[in-house]
Amino acid sequence: MVSRTFVLSDPVLHLPMLDTDVLYYIAVTAGDGQRIGEFYVGLTSGMPDFWCPLYLGGYKRQTVTLSTDDADAPADLFSGIVQGGRIEDRSELYPGVYREPTRQQVHFSSRRGWLNDPNGAVCVDGAFHMCYQHNPFGPYHGGVNVSWGLAVSPDGVHFRESPDAIRPRDSLTHIASGSAIVDRNNVLGMGSSTILAVYTALESRMFKGRQSVGTRGQMLEYSTDGGYTFTPIAENPILSVPAGESWRDPKILSMDDGSLCIAVYETYEGEDCVSFYSSRDGRRWAFESRTRDLFECPDLFPIRSEDGETVWALYGAGGVVRFGKFKEYTFHENGDSHPLDYGSATYAGQTFNCCPDAEGRYHIAWFRDPSQGWDYDPARANGIPFSQSMTLLCRFTLRRVQGTWRLLRNPLAAFSGLRQGEGETFSLRGGEKAPLAVPSDCELVLDGASPARLTVDGEGFAYDPASETLAFTSGKSCTRVSAGALRVRIVTDTHSVEFFVDGGIGATFASLAPEKELVLEEGAADGVKWTLDSIWDAATERR
Repeated sequence: MVSRTFVLSDPVLHLPMLDTDVLYYIAVTAGDGQRIGEFYVGLTSGMPDFWCPLYLGGYKRQTVTLSTDDADAPADLFSGIVQGGRIEDRSELYPGVYREPTRQQVHFSSRRGWLNDPNGAVCVDGAFHMCYQHNPFGPYHGGVNVSWGLAVSPDGVHFRESPDAIRPRDSLTHIASGSAIVDRNNVLGMGSSTILAVYTALESRMFKGRQSVGTRGQMLEYSTDGGYTFTPIAENPILSVPAGESWRDPKILSMDDGSLCIAVYETYEGEDCVSFYSSRDGRRWAFESRTRDLFECPDLFPIRSEDGETVWALYGAGGVVRFGKFKEYTFHENGDSHPLDYGSATYAGQTFNCCPDAEGRYHIAWFRDPSQGWDYDPARANGIPFSQSMTLLCRFTLRRVQGTWRLLRNPLAAFSGLRQGEGETFSLRGGEKAPLAVPSDCELVLDGASPARLTVDGEGFAYDPASETLAFTSGKSCTRVSAGALRVRIVTDTHSVEFFVDGGIGATFASLAPEKELVLEEGAADGVKWTLDSIWDAATERR
């Protein structure tokens, strides 16, 4: 065994890491002998590619020991670890954090590690609390170490990171996707300001001959400090998973009668589905119903339309929303359906629970960045200590268009506050181009009676006025939701371009070109474009 003991004058250790697939199982043990964590990382005793923080809140002024039983671990494996200080106070370890050349500048990404699905999205005391799938120790998911990272935003634009809210207790399972809610009805009995989080304890990948334990099931934890730390209930798992299955991604919501409901991705008769469960105390759950043909990360919520009617929306990770009613824990579809995003780069979007907005619902999704893979690939290893980002946090509204329901998606009003100056006006005619800054915000007005075709970095849409159809380069298409002039908003960032067309038709694409160019291949447009401030200008970590 190789080990090193620390006296925690400050509850953070900075770990030197390599961008490698040579990984070690590391156990963290408190002074009383209790194992408080376990992870699988590319720790090095030599010159690192980057540093990652290990937060040990609650153990300040105590001793902790890091150890490994791996036979291939060098005797000096832990010798390079540095103790103490926030990331922004250790510039010698974290130079240029948030300002790296490949960092998205107006989209949330984590300081360190891999990021994917948003989790635990809930409004708390007027702020947006967003957790997310997070491997805090490397730029790949890898199927291990995955925790719930945490970032909080007062305005839905600027985020401040905190130490991970929920971490695996061991390396056999990880904290997969889920959701959170403020327990305003005190169902769990821990107080009406308690935050309840539900997630899947999903089987981690087993390396070095370790024995698989399978997926442990759906778990419930609670927080009494505003969502920064969580405690598991004794009754976990609240929903078990049959052997060989990986049912996952519970979405929790509060019903009008004071009960709780969870929607879970499952399989039934060999088909994907979402199953609904109910509970009166948060500890005992009963199966109620299921809806077929939904895969991963279900989201379910009511929303009031522009004309005052309340409709329920249900979708899975692929983002095709269905509409209907939700009564007695059963979803009754009305036949209306459409993609939430008409691009090709979003997945596993979630809306925020408990936000005080009767006519809107707030939504964010994983922006899938193709510049970095899900797993380590030596041909793509580049020493960059983070990967992936989120879409813009947007507001849903509901409109009936030609007899069918359409969810409209637009950036928050606060996002416009990033614009620098009054903007630059310009005009384009068919075949002309205009450079766009990175990051930038651009608004265009096109003649809704004439054909148009526009792209940025090869992605965009064509408009046919005869059928009022928008055909996107992703292969998805839809009819307009507004009348008159065709208005288009375009947001560029380091690795992305997002279109918001006709007042709420969103389309998100990867755009890896270092310089962005708007090309109007057909039609005529007048516009204004702004360079944007970075959302990281005042970013600090919460400790």
